[in-house]
Amino acid sequence: MNKKKFLFLPLLTLLLSSCLFDTDDDGLSSWLSDQGMPSSYKVQTVTVSNIKPESVEVGSDSLPKNAWTRGVFGAVSGMSHDIVFDFGLDSASLAKFGGASDSTKSFVVVRLVDSYYRSKYLPSSVLPIKEDLKLNVSWIISDKLTEKEFNKFPSIADSVWLQELESWKADNSSDTTISISIDSGKKDTLLTFDFPNALVKDLYKKSGNRRLQLRLSAPEASHLFRFYGPETYSLSPRFFLETCNGSDSCNYVSYYAKHSGVISENLEECTDCLILHGGTYDSLIVEFPAKPIMKALSDFYGDEFPYTKGEGNDVRQAVVMAEVTFFKDDSKGSNELGLPIIVKSGSYMDSAETVVRRMESYKLDKPRILESGHPNMVFTDGDSISLQVTSGMQDFINRAHDGRNFKMMMRLSSSVLLDKDTLFYDRISDGKDTLLLSNGETLNVADGDTVYATFPNLDYARYDFTSIKSKPATIKLWLASKRGEE
Repeated sequence: MNKKKFLFLPLLTLLLSSCLFDTDDDGLSSWLSDQGMPSSYKVQTVTVSNIKPESVEVGSDSLPKNAWTRGVFGAVSGMSHDIVFDFGLDSASLAKFGGASDSTKSFVVVRLVDSYYRSKYLPSSVLPIKEDLKLNVSWIISDKLTEKEFNKFPSIADSVWLQELESWKADNSSDTTISISIDSGKKDTLLTFDFPNALVKDLYKKSGNRRLQLRLSAPEASHLFRFYGPETYSLSPRFFLETCNGSDSCNYVSYYAKHSGVISENLEECTDCLILHGGTYDSLIVEFPAKPIMKALSDFYGDEFPYTKGEGNDVRQAVVMAEVTFFKDDSKGSNELGLPIIVKSGSYMDSAETVVRRMESYKLDKPRILESGHPNMVFTDGDSISLQVTSGMQDFINRAHDGRNFKMMMRLSSSVLLDKDTLFYDRISDGKDTLLLSNGETLNVADGDTVYATFPNLDYARYDFTSIKSKPATIKLWLASKRGEE
């Protein structure tokens, strides 16, 4: 936590034009009408410069995450991601397969996510991937299960199973090395994890139905691998036991995963740094002191802010737009895709007498985007990032009489494919699109194909926002006055 000062700069009265809204002055008129205000109201700006946060902290969720739909495995950007699979091995198929032998192999096959590894939007620098991976395999083999217990365990709630993973204690473990090769030209992109023979021997020490829980870890990996989870049966991870007598005669049995979860670990050593990781639930919570903001408003309007009489809200003006601008230094971050990444913002506000966090909606500033791209991104040109906090500032100004500070959050979101796209949503191409992607590559999109504004898969990036503690921010407010003739 860091507690620290301000300076304000009131600006001239102005009419808000198309530089802020999507089209022209009609955008402002429409917005004012929606708020129950005449469209003739003027919009004025107030800027609070050199304001430092009163407190800044990173919030992260270290609990195991469900990989029911998709899972990740490997290590990238200061974090490692272990994958855990839960299989049911029935006694009948094991007996039919036979006992353990030196030639019996065990392995898991996962199907890699097509929308990532076969995407025409995937930067050309990502594939192909070739890596010799040191793999740690740990496992838990249950005692013999009754038929009822065996049939029931797949229906165990994921939340219950994931909670059990927090106290993972393996029966046994072993290290091995696997070779990974991924090429986007393959029709089916599969990844195989070969396990040491010790696992097979442990399996055949017990008879009857049993559960096999496998945890795979590779904290020294140089890539992150994305694959489908158990939700889609045909794409679910599968555990194989296989024995081959010569090259043409193989016998195998396989089992689909019933549960799948990811256990993530932060490998960062700097305890005083403000580092956000993408693809996770990391969030940066920033709290600004109320006094500089209230003083700027008091000096601008010439009367007291906040309103302190009674319990009523201070509604003497409406916030049309609010924006916080921070210093940024991309050189301290890392990202896998080499694309700009959106920083999403949220604000803390009252709801039914309880303070809740709500994500902010993003309003496009078209001329600004055409000139320099979206302002709410990292890994782009420039040394600042601007985040819209309109809803939060509306609530804060209306309720600041109770002495609260302004509190917001930041989170790494999607990678941006079209950093100067003023539509900024996925849409169907008319066949005339030749897109200039954010990484400088060009792409022709056929008629009827989808044009993506952002990459469909998250980048598990990292970004260092430690400078926020020492570099002052700027808060800019656009206000529609509700006073007198204005």
